[in-house]
Amino acid sequence: MPAVWPVHVPGPGAMRRQTVCCLLRFLSLLLLCVAASATRAAGDIEVGVPRCEPSQGCEPGEAGAGTETWVDDSYDFVTSRTDALAVWLDSFFGTVTSDMESADSVLRLRTEYEWNQEDGEDYKVRLRGKVDLPRLDERLSLVFSEEDEERQEVIPNSAGNDDDVGLQFRVRERSRSRLWFTVGTNSSLDFKSSVRYRYTQPIGDDWRVQYTQRFHFKEGDGFGTTTRGDLDYLISRDRIVRWTNRAEYGEETDGVEWGTRLSYQLRLSEKDALSYFGAIAGETDPEYLTRSYALGVQYRRNFLRPWIFFEIEPSYAWRRESVEESRSSLWLLTLRLEFLEERHNRRAQQGGDEANRQSVD
Repeated sequence: MPAVWPVHVPGPGAMRRQTVCCLLRFLSLLLLCVAASATRAAGDIEVGVPRCEPSQGCEPGEAGAGTETWVDDSYDFVTSRTDALAVWLDSFFGTVTSDMESADSVLRLRTEYEWNQEDGEDYKVRLRGKVDLPRLDERLSLVFSEEDEERQEVIPNSAGNDDDVGLQFRVRERSRSRLWFTVGTNSSLDFKSSVRYRYTQPIGDDWRVQYTQRFHFKEGDGFGTTTRGDLDYLISRDRIVRWTNRAEYGEETDGVEWGTRLSYQLRLSEKDALSYFGAIAGETDPEYLTRSYALGVQYRRNFLRPWIFFEIEPSYAWRRESVEESRSSLWLLTLRLEFLEERHNRRAQQGGDEANRQSVD
C-alpha cells in the first residue's frame, strides 16, 4: 500500500484567525496605496514655504496656499502654562506621545542596563521614534517600538523585548485631537495594526486633561483595546504633578490589565529634570489581583552634546504573580544612555514660547 502522510488541518478558530490576518493586511496595504495616490494627484508639496498674503501681491485664492499647516501649527497645542511645561518635560524625558506628535523626524538610540534582586542583570539596545516619509505622503511616517514604550511610561519595568516597526498614517488632525492608523510587525514577524485617537483639553492655566484610546490587532493575540487618561496640575513654573491611568483589555489579556501612576516632575534646568513616582499595577481575571506596587525616582541629564542624554532610575517594588503567593520586595536599578537625532531642539523652542507668554502676561 502507498505510504500515507499525515495532513495537518487547522481548526476553525485557527482558520478564522488566518482569514482575519489576511484581510487586515489587505486593508492596510489598500489604505497606504490610497494615501500615496492622493499625494500624487495633489502634485508636489513644498514644505516650509511661507504663506503668501494678499498684501504681497497674491490673488485672494492663493493666500495661504502651499503651506504644511500641521507643521507650522504643531505647537499651537500649547495654549496654557500647564501645556507648556508638560510638553517640555515629555520632550525631555522622550515619551512616546511627544515623539509621535513631533513636527519633524525624531530617532532615539537607547542602551539600557537593568538590575534587580530577583533576575540579576540585563542589557538592551532599543531604537525608538519616527521618520517622516514626505516623498510618499506628508502624513506618513516610519515608527519604531511604540507599544512597549507606552506601557513602560505607566508601569515601571514592564516593557518586553519585542522591537516593533511599522508605518503610521495621520488620518485626522484638529486643534485639540488627532487620529492615527498604524500597521507593522515585530521581531517575531507578527502582523500588527492599530487605530489611536488622542484628545487634549486644558482647564484654565493650571490643569490639563489628556485622553487616549487605542484599538489594536496583533497576530497570535487577537483584538484588544487600550484606554489611557492623564491629568496634569501645574504647581509652579517648573513643577508639575501628573496622574496617569491605563487599562488594557483583549482576547489574550488576564481580564482588564490596569496600571496607575502618580508622578511629581521638576525641571531643574534646561539640561536636567527629575521625576518622583509611585505606581500600582494589576489585573481582574481569573481573580482580582494587584501584582505590584512601586516607588522610584528618575533623573535625566543632557551632557557633552545636545544629542546625548544619561538617565538613572532606582526604584523599590513589592510584587506577587498570583493570589496564592506572598508578596516579595526587591530593589531595581535602570541606567540609560541615549543618542537623540532631531532636526530642531523642541525644548529650546518651548522655553522661548513660555518666556514670550510670561512677558505678555
